[in-house]
Amino acid sequence: MVRAKVQGFSLLEVNMAMAILALGMGGIMTSYLAVGHRVQYGYQQQQAQLIIEQMVAVLPLYGEHIAWLQAQSSPTHKPQQCWRGQVCDQQQMLKTWWAYWAGYIAKYLPAGKCSLTCQGTCISGGRLQIQISWQGGALIPSNCESRHCLTIDWPL
Repeated sequence: MVRAKVQGFSLLEVNMAMAILALGMGGIMTSYLAVGHRVQYGYQQQQAQLIIEQMVAVLPLYGEHIAWLQAQSSPTHKPQQCWRGQVCDQQQMLKTWWAYWAGYIAKYLPAGKCSLTCQGTCISGGRLQIQISWQGGALIPSNCESRHCLTIDWPL
């Protein structure tokens, strides 16, 4: 009987090592992708929160014009005269302000949109709701028709 000394690893050992390596790499990639998505979503959420805070600070100043603003179609351009130091009435200024934020949201949030609605009435006794929504991945559930959103609702 001839005995030969085998050097190296057997096929079974190599396959086991490859399976363990594949599982480890799969876990690392899953973690990497999840963290990357969370960071991106966190930035978008932070941007939306900052915008909402600034809107909330200004909208009550124009309380009597909120119904008028809600009835307007989404402005695609802003009246430039209000930004150039000319005198504007409250409605012109409010429309300019709303157009500015609509453009800002569209620029910094993917497919970003903003909406303003009044439940009941837009005067005392009603409720004002501002919502910013943007396109996001499917990893984070949302109640805004497959979009991420941030909504603020307060009594008038």
